[in-house]
This record gives sequence, C-alpha cells and structure tokens, in this order.
Amino acid sequence: MSNTIKVTITFETTTPESAEHGDFADHGFYGRGGWKFSIADDNFQARVAKDGREKALKDMQPEAECFDSVEDAVEYIQCDGPFEASSSVIDERTWLTQSSPIEDRDYFEKGESTRLSYHVECSDPAVVKEVLEGVVG
Repeated sequence: MSNTIKVTITFETTTPESAEHGDFADHGFYGRGGWKFSIADDNFQARVAKDGREKALKDMQPEAECFDSVEDAVEYIQCDGPFEASSSVIDERTWLTQSSPIEDRDYFEKGESTRLSYHVECSDPAVVKEVLEGVVG
C-alpha cells in the first residue's frame, strides 16, 4: 500500500455581480502556473452532455502533485497560504481554502476575487490529517 500524498487544487472566482446572486462567477480545477480549467463554461457542459459528468471531470483535471513526505506536502501548500480548514474537525474529508484572495490584475482592476482550495489524498487517513494540521497549525 502506497502512502503517496496527492494534492489537487481547485479555484472559485467571485465577481461583484456573482456575489449579488450568492454564487461564483467561475470555478473548477487549477494548475500550477495559473492555468484554470473551468467547469462553469459551455465547453465543459457540452462534454458532460456527451460523456457524462464523471468522465468530463476526470478528463479535464490536471494531474495531482505527488509527495513522499508530509513535510514536502505541507511546504508545497503553505506557499499559497494562509488557509482556513473546511471544518473545525480536521480529518481526511477536510480541504483547505486560502484565507485571502489572489491579488492579481483582475482583483485590482475588475474586483474579481479568486481563492484556491487544496485537497489532500492518501491511502492512510492519518497522513492526510497530519498534512492538514501541519498547514493550519
């Protein structure tokens, strides 16, 4: 049984208009280097209609970053911190979301607020918990 730690990143973007409706303007998978793979656009919806949601998601999801040690996974995640946990009880189902939005050009010029969420997977739930606790303290 492998204890490889896999980390995938998702994003949620809110605009002033989408915030008025209590929704995201865009969301999906995020690849290192700033690549966004939206699951809110028409192309994704066409793929869902053709292949089904699970296959469409799997086909567009960037490869997870893989780590052999808890320390390396924690260091990787912390570079985009600080973070808030999705739950006050940290376990293998918990994910981490940035406390503050990415302050890029769209943030300053358009008022778009994008936050990244990190999802940690491992065959050993205790390892996932150790990574998450290592990030949020």
